[in-house]
Amino acid sequence: MMFGGSARSTRGTALIVGAVIFLLVFIGLIFNHLDSWELPVTTNTPGDKTSHGLPDTPPAPPPSSKNPPPFSESTASQYAAELRSFYLKHLRKPSVKPDEPKYKPWGAFDWTLPADPRWKQRMGENLCIIDLDNRPFKESGEIFGPDTMSWDDPPKVHGISLGILNHWLYAKIHGYKYYYINIGEYPDRRASWKKPPIMGKILKEHDVCIYIDSDAIFHRLDLPMEWLLNYWQLYPDGNSLALAVDPDTDFNKDRFNKLYVNTGFIIAQNNPTTYKIFDAWQKCPDDGEPYPECTEFRLNEPGKPTDQGGFGTFVRYNFTEHIRELPCTEANGFPESDSGCKGQFIRHLWTGKQDQIKIDVGEQLPGPYLQMFHERFTAERSSYYINEPDLMAKGPKASVKKPPKDVAKGGS
Repeated sequence: MMFGGSARSTRGTALIVGAVIFLLVFIGLIFNHLDSWELPVTTNTPGDKTSHGLPDTPPAPPPSSKNPPPFSESTASQYAAELRSFYLKHLRKPSVKPDEPKYKPWGAFDWTLPADPRWKQRMGENLCIIDLDNRPFKESGEIFGPDTMSWDDPPKVHGISLGILNHWLYAKIHGYKYYYINIGEYPDRRASWKKPPIMGKILKEHDVCIYIDSDAIFHRLDLPMEWLLNYWQLYPDGNSLALAVDPDTDFNKDRFNKLYVNTGFIIAQNNPTTYKIFDAWQKCPDDGEPYPECTEFRLNEPGKPTDQGGFGTFVRYNFTEHIRELPCTEANGFPESDSGCKGQFIRHLWTGKQDQIKIDVGEQLPGPYLQMFHERFTAERSSYYINEPDLMAKGPKASVKKPPKDVAKGGS
């Protein structure tokens, strides 16, 4: 009996002692953990000691452009100018100099310049990028529409409007001059026949000009055009125009069974022969000389690709020494087309202009960047948008204004 009572007493005492020890350990852990947290700010003046013997923590400064708040959708809008500047100067800045021997994007692949490249300096606004079209693009989701394009609603984003934005963005990254020409209609032929007179007018005020279709894009935004001019050996003393060869199919061949060159991407050098080519090309679909049979290419019909057909069937044969044919895999097509043309530098999305182009440009302008750069494109419209009559009467530079500055809306 005495043994049994003693055991119960000892067991009870042990339980009480164990509970006390557990409580002390738990409280110790809590205080040790609290010491590792940032203590709340008190009302002590700087330099005073807290009850812990440590200097008081000064209050955090208010948000400003030098100390922005954490990123969010709202701060993306507030700090759009800074984010655009970061994109242009750091994220997508030119990755090689015009005469750098190799282009190895992300350390992969290896494109090498031929010996003695001639373009050694950046051309800036002496090089121009040209868009021209007779469509208004004023619907919602389009480049000149009432709403800003956004990936919040991808189906509403207009595919070839993204192509136009890509051209302007590429010019912004490298400091080139960009023009968008709103052209009118011809009474008897497709409006695409206006490429030669429009390009000829603009080229007179620049050293090199590039025309590119709205469904074609600059695939490698970081790669300067001067580097590509060296890579393709396009120099004004021996070259006037350069165009990419079309995919090797029967419907892409002229009457002499030679593949067309695609007039959706044209590099033009400012030299006398270039203007002779433009003049012959412009006159091609006229009645009579110099190419009486070219009238069959006035309108777009199966097997008769208008301005491209006239150029490829007639004009290029009179100027073969001055027109360079660029590899299809480098300056035409896109991998998903299964055409043999990968579009390594210039992608032409003939059959992907409403879907694949969204993927390609979406990778270049992810998240809020599409909206931010479309907003800037709209704000700078007076610096690049020209109606055809103004262009032909005044020339390109006199028809536009300087772009407004991109001013931050955020703090001081």
